[in-house]
Amino acid sequence: MRIEKVNDNVLRVTITLSDLEERNIDLGSLNYNSPAAQELFWDMMERAEEEYGFASHDSQLIFEASPENEEGFVVTITKIDSEGEFESIQKYIKSKYKNSDLRQKKKKSKVCSALKIYCFESIEDLCSLCKRICTYYKGESSLIKHKNCYYLLLTGSSASSSKSLDIFMCEYSTQITNVSFFEGYLNEYGQKIISDNAIQTLSKYF
Repeated sequence: MRIEKVNDNVLRVTITLSDLEERNIDLGSLNYNSPAAQELFWDMMERAEEEYGFASHDSQLIFEASPENEEGFVVTITKIDSEGEFESIQKYIKSKYKNSDLRQKKKKSKVCSALKIYCFESIEDLCSLCKRICTYYKGESSLIKHKNCYYLLLTGSSASSSKSLDIFMCEYSTQITNVSFFEGYLNEYGQKIISDNAIQTLSKYF
């Protein structure tokens, strides 16, 4: 495993098939949540801190893996120093989707202007909220899980229900302010649980 420092906030880590074999990791079934992959990750970060002083304890990290050749792959690690500092995330998302259908999707659905994202720390709070608003909320809704939180994405709610909705949402969740950036971040790293009618689905079955 070779670690290179690009700058104070970016590392490039080259991982070979030999590195994976030493840790009994099968490239074909590599899963970030597996114990072996987690051990590889912490080994990587410990070496980065020892060799370059790349401390990440109080920072957000963005990982992007790409194939190097038939012998392995490269992981680029970008450090975000502050929770409110989304500039690097914005640049990452823009560059990754520059020529993709993300721009077309935004034009068609007007996601930037209508989208609201709410973060729930527990599934119980989310289900309770859905039961309270399902009768009058008529917009679109989807659910994404990232780490230990649940993110409810809402689009197309009517202005008349906006105030009531905000009151309920403040009681159960935290609203994400950087929606134009965070939507792409969740689509890239989150786990899509319910694609459509999340509020109606959760209120009906939970």
